[in-house]
Amino acid sequence: MKIGAVLIGTLLISFGSKAQNWDYNEDVDSSKVTYTINYINTKKVDDLLIKKRRIEQTSKKVSIFRVQIYSGSRQGSNETLRKFKNKFPGIPVETSYEQPYFKTKVAACRSKLEGHKVLLKVKKVFRDAFIFEEKVGLEKL
Repeated sequence: MKIGAVLIGTLLISFGSKAQNWDYNEDVDSSKVTYTINYINTKKVDDLLIKKRRIEQTSKKVSIFRVQIYSGSRQGSNETLRKFKNKFPGIPVETSYEQPYFKTKVAACRSKLEGHKVLLKVKKVFRDAFIFEEKVGLEKL
């Protein structure tokens, strides 16, 4: 008796509800529908792009490859800096702050191949080291 009531109730609910509501019109041919795109203030966008190119051309920045050996707290960065200077006295090293981390970076190579040579030496001591490309001003080199 209970099973029959449950079965009838389920059938009534399922017939009364719709699984999907399609809003599809077969009379409209989708290949003939046209859309328009309106461009707003393209002159201003072009002006901004020109300014950006001009700034990039006048800035004295160069792409270099560096090896990052640490990223974290100030104390950890300073310890890594001291350890690196003791192990590799001939390779330049610096610590910088890029919010929210202090980063210890070494070398400044012109090519990725030179950077990989440094990386191979450094990875023996600092296993998490990796190479990356950075843009720096000529005055920093």
